Amino acid sequence: MSEARLKPNRFFACFFYMVQPIRNQNRGEMMMKMKKKMYTKAALVIVTGMLAASNIWPSAAHVKAAPSAAFKDTIPAWAEDSVKTVVDAGIMNGYPDGTFKPNDPITRAELLKVMALTFYLTVAPPSAGQLWYKPYEAALTNAKIYMSGDWPTDLTKPATRNEMAITAVRGSQAAYRGQRLTAAEFMFRAVNAGLLSRNGTSAEAIDTAGTTTRAQVAVLVTRLLKLQDGETLPVDQGASTAAEVAWHHHNMITMFGQDDLVSLPYKVNVNSKFDVSIEQMLVLDPGDSQGYYSQYLKDTEDFFLGGQYAQPNAGYLFAFKLKGISKVASNEYVDVLGVFYMFVESLQQGTFYPSDKYMFNDGKVIDRGGLYRNSTNFKLSKVGAEGYDYYYVFVDKNFIQSQIKKYGALPIHMERFAKQMDKNTQFYLTGVKDREWQQ
Repeated sequence: MSEARLKPNRFFACFFYMVQPIRNQNRGEMMMKMKKKMYTKAALVIVTGMLAASNIWPSAAHVKAAPSAAFKDTIPAWAEDSVKTVVDAGIMNGYPDGTFKPNDPITRAELLKVMALTFYLTVAPPSAGQLWYKPYEAALTNAKIYMSGDWPTDLTKPATRNEMAITAVRGSQAAYRGQRLTAAEFMFRAVNAGLLSRNGTSAEAIDTAGTTTRAQVAVLVTRLLKLQDGETLPVDQGASTAAEVAWHHHNMITMFGQDDLVSLPYKVNVNSKFDVSIEQMLVLDPGDSQGYYSQYLKDTEDFFLGGQYAQPNAGYLFAFKLKGISKVASNEYVDVLGVFYMFVESLQQGTFYPSDKYMFNDGKVIDRGGLYRNSTNFKLSKVGAEGYDYYYVFVDKNFIQSQIKKYGALPIHMERFAKQMDKNTQFYLTGVKDREWQQ
């Protein structure tokens, strides 16, 4: 696949960045002057880099591509504005045959070039015999946006959404420049910043390992340009939860901006016979029809607060996935839900029952995916045997907000079942605490 299709249009790049401040005169003369300086500088950097590297393009690259408004192929409606923006800015271009090929994958090498132009990096002239993308790779490396080992070594292969997330996060957020995070955290940071969103209709469809298309890259670049322009991007909360859970098994950052949880899974020693591990903790908003796991919440009205039926949008559902782990081999059955509970200092809390199709009474205690309840107790049949179930707590939204206001964050206070609560029965999943028993 030729790099020719990404040849920058120098005239459009210069024109776009030079005239942009004129469109924003209503923001005030001072803002216009500041933006004019910024865009003028950006245009000079981009044009300088492109002129220096212009001799790397084969002759086909010098055929003028079709303007964004005249592509012969159909651009998806969700990408039309973004494609126009990136083409007019000279960051991406169409093919000489008048097409844009929005559904074609973009290679890692091509993505390096797009990112270098998006972040206004100065690109040095290539050395004799050097691969065309090497100057862009070097520019991103010098800026600590791209690091050795970030991607597989074959840069001619299609880029994945995870690989796109790495450069997008490092380039747009200075705190992550030069930082090596897991691929899962980079994906979460990208989604939580509004740079990426779901890749389908359900919140869970973030498709981290999927290849990325030219249209998707155009959308990402447009969002990056908006961030550089000081805009705040909307965040797909459902997709942010999906990415955060894939990273560290909870979604407290997405829901409450809170990152003080213990590391999950978190094992609780019960007795000499078995332990219970909190595998993940979800905070779900049943009132969000597009939210994470919304398909499991919309089929039931069995939400309770204070012993009464409640509207789904009245509270947050805390869903704890629990795993029992046997330490012995016996015929004894135990209930993994009968070990501890979430302490809520309010009557405005209750529970939730999934619809019948997610309630299982087949004698199995397996992890079924999604939200569910296993009606069978866990048999300690052998050492290391495992049994799964979900524990649900439905808590009034107003109470949650009052707790956050009172303590600065939301305490997740757990209590072991016992005749009397004391310092030996309580434990916290968060750094912030509400009350600690003295005895």
